[in-house]
Amino acid sequence: MDGIKEFNLTYEQLFSAPDKEGSIVSVRVHKKVKEVLEQLAQREGLDGVSELVRYLIAGYLMGKYNIVRPERKVLVEPIVMNINVAKTARYDELDEELALQELERTIRDAEDYLKKLSMGLVIKNPEYISKLNKQLIKAAKAAKRMGLDEIYAKILKLKAQLMVL
Repeated sequence: MDGIKEFNLTYEQLFSAPDKEGSIVSVRVHKKVKEVLEQLAQREGLDGVSELVRYLIAGYLMGKYNIVRPERKVLVEPIVMNINVAKTARYDELDEELALQELERTIRDAEDYLKKLSMGLVIKNPEYISKLNKQLIKAAKAAKRMGLDEIYAKILKLKAQLMVL
């Protein structure tokens, strides 16, 4: 055990194969053994039998003489980042235009239905009233979020008229 420590082997030396400084170790084996070693190397994703043998030797020496694999050095501590997502929606000009058009369409649909109902052109349809009610609730939330107080008040008035039906 003391003999190996005299050589002062490092983990990097065990697994490296320097071109000019390296030494060649040659071992004669049966052809069938060589074929098995080639298959093992291929299965392990190694470059060939030489690399497989180098890994086998390194693994044996590490186990036998307690050569420890060095821990990776972290140069900079990892950065921890918290990201908070705003729950209120932000509208740019295009989104705001589309939202306004949607609000106007919903208001127009509700006003048209109430007008036609009062004139007797359509019969009272609870399913359609429920659908309009849901659209008005959605529109009211959007108007409130966007700060459109006049439209919000108009939507609440239409919703109240639908609730009476």
